[in-house]
This record gives sequence, structure tokens and C-alpha cells, in this order.
Amino acid sequence: MTEAAPARPAPPPQRAFDPKIALTAVFGTTIEWYDFALYGTAAALVFNKIYFPDSDPLVGSILAYGTFAIGFLARPLGGAYFGERGDTRGRKGVMVATLLLMGLATTAIGLLPTYGQIGVAAPILLTLLRFVQGFAAGGEKTGALIILFENAPPKWRGLATCLPAIGTGTGTLLSTGVFALCTSLLSEGELLSWGWRIPFLISAALTFFGLWVRRSLPETAEFRQTAGDADASPAPPVRLPLGRRLATSRFVTAWRRYPKEMLIVIGAGAAENAGYYIFGTFAVTYAEDRGLATTALLSGISLVAALKLVTVPAFGALSDRVGRRPVSIGGALVLLLAAWPFFEVVDGGRPWAIWLFLFITLGIGQSAILGSQPAFFAELFDTSVRFSAIGVANNIGTVLTGGLAPMLASALLL
Repeated sequence: MTEAAPARPAPPPQRAFDPKIALTAVFGTTIEWYDFALYGTAAALVFNKIYFPDSDPLVGSILAYGTFAIGFLARPLGGAYFGERGDTRGRKGVMVATLLLMGLATTAIGLLPTYGQIGVAAPILLTLLRFVQGFAAGGEKTGALIILFENAPPKWRGLATCLPAIGTGTGTLLSTGVFALCTSLLSEGELLSWGWRIPFLISAALTFFGLWVRRSLPETAEFRQTAGDADASPAPPVRLPLGRRLATSRFVTAWRRYPKEMLIVIGAGAAENAGYYIFGTFAVTYAEDRGLATTALLSGISLVAALKLVTVPAFGALSDRVGRRPVSIGGALVLLLAAWPFFEVVDGGRPWAIWLFLFITLGIGQSAILGSQPAFFAELFDTSVRFSAIGVANNIGTVLTGGLAPMLASALLL
């Protein structure tokens, strides 16, 4: 008579959702995206002049956005690296590491000498630091949404997991607002000489505070359960050949077990990022190239970023009621249909019209996607590969559109 297999331990009971977890995750994401978004604005207004000064201004913008794109190319690598550690060692450690790495890179950019001071080494170092920023960002937002997804009751997961998107919007609001303040208070010479460094150096204080806040972030019950099951099985050899380690990594396992789901996340992530970086970043370069004032765009982007504190969770809650797909697809259609008239409005130069179309594109279209996608992504994968799967696939989508879209759009202006 065969012996019955031991019963699998029951999963830990679902606790009530702790608001402190949401505040901790969102605050850290706000700081990290302040750092990451800061570069996009600086690339449009400053870096094309002080790091690529021998080029035509528009060509300088293309080169500056080339370093901007490097940050996106690094994100899938960061997603794979931090995803492996998040799936094997825990979510909390990754959240601390990504915040620290991003803060160090951003502060270093604020201290970086210009092309006029050290020559070609300046843009090379700028590109390297942007790569580090992108590497850190590859694990940050994914980790935050997973922490919230695995702690929230199922009926609230749409609302809970969209909260890191509020952090990205708040970070964008802060970075764009600080730059708008600098451009309004300083002359162009002062801005190019030393004023642009202030927003980057502020990152040091924000990072220190963010690390202090995240120190109490708990590990999720789902991960502890999965880790407990893994500990009960025989341990693999300590030293495996590189090829074997790659073949057994969570990243490769996710592709092997969920190929269709990985492609879905890549495509959905591409749509969301293309929308933001066309309407929220490239539009500034477009206005400058046309000789138009950028004040209305910068202030409008800041205003919409503030409104997204309401619209994103509203669409997240809506996705809990009507489903993730209808909300996400509706947002993508809004971005698509508004693209051409948006630039016609920018050419017109009327601030109220620019603000209206920024609200339509970023406040409604992108907010609908940001509110519905995170829970949809997390629901596609099991706990053992969730971090790696979303971290790699979603960041591949950002490379395909978010990182390259502003550079390609700038090239079209030629």
C-alpha cells in the first residue's frame, strides 16, 4: 500500500490591507520616478546644449534623447536582475536596492562636469549614469505593484496595484515643477551654468528619506509561502555552469511557461509608454523647435500629473468593477485618436487648449491604462515567477516605444 503524499500547508489567512504598505510603496516610487523623469526634462532643455554643444540644436536633442533611450534599454536588464532576486530572495530587499541605486546615479548627474570642462568624457559619463538609472528603474515599479498586489484583497487589487502609478505621476509632477520653477526664476545663462543641477542634487535628500521610510516594508505572505515550499524541497547545487543558471532562471522559466502572457505584457506596456513620452516629453522639444513658448506645456504637464492622483485610482477602481481589458483598451484608443490634433493645438499656442488636450491624452487616456494594467499583469503569472515576468516583459515594451519614441520623433523634425 503506497504512502499518501503529505498535505500541502494551507496558505496563510488573508489579512486586512495595511494602508502603511501603500504609503511606503508609493512614496518610494515617487522619489525614484522624480529621479528618472528629471532626465527627460533636462534632455529637452539643457543636456542638448551643455553635453552636445558642437551639434545643431535639434541634432543635440536627438543625441540627448539617445542617452535618454539608454536608460530604457537598461530597464529589461534591471527587470531580469532584480526580478530574479525578487522571486528568490524576497520583494523587500529589491525595493531598498533599487531606490538606493537610483538616488546615487541621479545625484552623480547633478555633480557631473560639462562638455566644456572635461570634453567627450562628459557625455560618456552621462550615458553611463543614465544606464544605471534605467537599471534601477527596471526593478522599482514592478516591485511596488507586486508588493501591493500580494497584500491587497482580491476585490481591491485593481485599485491597490495602480497606486505606484500615482507615485510615477507625483514624481513627474515634482521633477517638472522644479524645472519649471528654475526656468522661471533663472536666466538662461544661470540655468545652463548651475541652475539645472539643483533638481538633481535634491535627489540625495529625497533618497535618504525614502530609504528610512522603506525600512519597515514587510515581506508579502504569498512570497513567504512560496519560499517555504521551496525550502522544503532538495536544494540545487551551489555552483552551476552559467548556461545552466540561465536555463533555470525565473526569467527563462517565465518565457517557457507563459509565452503568450509575456507577449501581451510587452504590447500593453508599449502602448502606455509611447503615449506618455510623446505627449509629456517630446512635445517640449517640438515646441522649442517651432520657436514656441514651453511654459504652457510644462505647466500643463505638471497640472495633469496632479490630476492623475485622482484619475489613475479612479480607473483602477473601475477595472475592479468592469474588468481590466475594457478600461485599458479604451485608454489606448484615446491616445491614438488624440495624437494628430494634439500637435495642431501645440502649434496654435493657446494655453487653455494645450491644457485641455494634455488632460485628454495623459489625464484620461494614459490614466485609464495606468489604472488597469498593473493588476492585469500580476494576475497573468504565479508567485514564483511574477517579479521576473513582469519586470522583463513590461520593460521590453518601454524600450520599444517609451525609450525610442522621443528620439525617433525628434529625428522626424529634420
